[in-house]
Parts: sequence; C-alpha cells; structure tokens
Amino acid sequence: MNASTKTTLAVAAMLLLSVSAHAGDDKAKMMDTDGDGAVSAAEHEAGAKLMFDKMDADHDGNVTATEMDAAHASMDKDATHGNEMSSADKIKTVDSNGDGVLSAEEHSAGSKAMFQKMDTDGNGSVSRQEMDAARGLMSQK
Repeated sequence: MNASTKTTLAVAAMLLLSVSAHAGDDKAKMMDTDGDGAVSAAEHEAGAKLMFDKMDADHDGNVTATEMDAAHASMDKDATHGNEMSSADKIKTVDSNGDGVLSAEEHSAGSKAMFQKMDTDGNGSVSRQEMDAARGLMSQK
C-alpha cells in the first residue's frame, strides 16, 4: 500500500472515528446506532454531522483548526494521540477550496468519499474489521 493510500485511509479513519473515538472500549457504539456491529453510510453521515456541529463552536458553518483542537480536547482530556495528524493537516486533506477552514459541505463530501474507501468490501457499511484496519493504519502514521 503506498503512502498516499495510507494517508487517505488514516484520515478516513479519523473522520469515521472522530465521534466514536471517545466512547470507551467499544469505539463503534456511538455511530452504530442500530447496534448491528457495523456503521452504515447513513449512520456515518449522521455521526459526521454531529461531530461537525460539535466542532463548529461559533456556529458559522466552518471549523477552524483551533475549533477542532478545542473539540477534541473537551471530548478526550486524558487520551494520548501519539503521531496523530494536527488539526490543520486534517483540514487540509478535505479543504477543497484551500482556505484553511473546513466548511460543512467539505466535511460532508470528504466524509462520504473516505467512508467509501474504508468500505473495502463495498457492501455499504463499515464492519468492525474494516474499522480496526483503518485504526491500525492511523497508528502507523
């Protein structure tokens, strides 16, 4: 797997898991709202919107790196993130107009595209195994 694909999947994992990463031992529970052990595209879209809304502190429809940092800090005060990408770098991966902020539209489009990349078997949902594989790529970053 080339470096570009690893980076894309790592960012995909970050977007997919950004809501669920703070849910304790069962990291998929917050997004897996029907409890079937997988995150569907609809569940992912709802979770991504929830996360965006939590990060958008001033409710202007955009998320800055500062807002993202603050949201992550408030959700997970005790976690260590190792080699995690900076918020500014995460934003750059889906900032289609290059303005340094993440709009709701960019976040949604990026989340959908990356969800499709994580859904390696193409069945319309991301299984526990696919989440674990994405999480593993994040730890390699």
